[in-house]
Amino acid sequence: MEQSLTPQMLQSLKILQAPILDLQIMIRQEMDQNPTLEREAPEAEQPTDFDEAAREELREEREIGELTELAEWDADFRSNREIRSQADDERYQFMMDSIEGTASLQEHLLSQLALAGLNARERGIAEVLIGSIDDDGYLLLDIDGIMGSTPEFPEELFERLITVIQGFDPVGVGARDLKECLLLQLRHQGKGDSLEALLVRDHLDKLGAHQYEQIARAMHLPLEKVKDLSAAIADLDPKPGRNFTADKTEYVIPEISVEKKNGVWTVTQNRSPYPRLFISLKYLELLKDKSTAAETRKYIREKIAKSKFFIRSIDQRQDTIYRIACEIVRVQKDFFEDGIAGLKPLGMKEVAELLGVHETTVSRACNGKYMSTPQGTFEFKYFFITGVAQSDGRILSNASIKSVLTDIIRTESKRRPMSDQRIAEELSRQGIDIARRTVAKYREQMKILPARLRRQT
Repeated sequence: MEQSLTPQMLQSLKILQAPILDLQIMIRQEMDQNPTLEREAPEAEQPTDFDEAAREELREEREIGELTELAEWDADFRSNREIRSQADDERYQFMMDSIEGTASLQEHLLSQLALAGLNARERGIAEVLIGSIDDDGYLLLDIDGIMGSTPEFPEELFERLITVIQGFDPVGVGARDLKECLLLQLRHQGKGDSLEALLVRDHLDKLGAHQYEQIARAMHLPLEKVKDLSAAIADLDPKPGRNFTADKTEYVIPEISVEKKNGVWTVTQNRSPYPRLFISLKYLELLKDKSTAAETRKYIREKIAKSKFFIRSIDQRQDTIYRIACEIVRVQKDFFEDGIAGLKPLGMKEVAELLGVHETTVSRACNGKYMSTPQGTFEFKYFFITGVAQSDGRILSNASIKSVLTDIIRTESKRRPMSDQRIAEELSRQGIDIARRTVAKYREQMKILPARLRRQT
């Protein structure tokens, strides 16, 4: 199947993806270029319909065919998911990927993955790994959780694919902690067996605490040499993914608000940021007027078709965002009651299947869209999180486990802080079964020091 995008279809996809402030700019630009598009409502007493002759002329125009093409494509995905072909999926993915814009870290990694020479199974697993890399470039996926819930996922394959991803740009991406991140960068510089690597591998905690004299004694090096090594390590990037995160100040306008009414959590759209758009009656009258020149009538038909498509695309955008928000609230209602501890694992694929749309549609629709809740204002993507399988069949979200872990550390004895093993045992007593190394990983992700550095005398 030939993969091509009409300008109208590409515009519709951009409207779906755009945050509300960007959409407002797009609306202003469209109004500047299209005189048939107006913000004010037509007068109530004036007719707003075409006569039959004008309507027939519009039907014959190619633009009207293009106007309905995307809507028909979307309807096919909603009603015929079970029979659509691989070519359909590829075309839809091509459409979604054709949107221009600054690439996110994940998109940058996926573009490199396409050239890695993996088979379909390996590529699918690698995509899951890339989806679990945070904005700083660190891999957050819990191997224990995967091994427990997916027996056919061998650990050696997991490690091999992580190694593949760690070979991508930016250098240091895909590391599971700061030590691994720095070692990857040193290895890339040809210093995998250097004194800098030895310092990072064996004495990173002391380096972070500026315990240079202890390091010098342990490594049998002069103090000044240790300081030189420390300076070289300081030139490495502890957050290799941050160059893909915009530094500009972002102003957030929630498009959805969630509140409890009569004991039920309700979802409401914020329509105030959306200007009311209409087709200009003046141009409708000109189109109906038989004395209007043929070239003028053709121009008006083209512009009206574009206006109708633009308005419909915005309506579809609002509908998609609203339906996704409803599914988020349905699944995550415990979060709105109890906060982070109530978060449940949720994947975009799951929501896509429930709504009968493509997974990429959910991803694009969640990009830069915010929800106002009693717990605060959150980007839609905040609610899509992985989880850890438990022995009793439950799946707990990483966020809820981290919340409990934080509470344990906050209430521990300051003189005798708990080791990672003791924290894992305490979590087990509370019905959360994770390994000691997972506790260590979560603690490092939350920038919590190890027990010996938390001790207060």
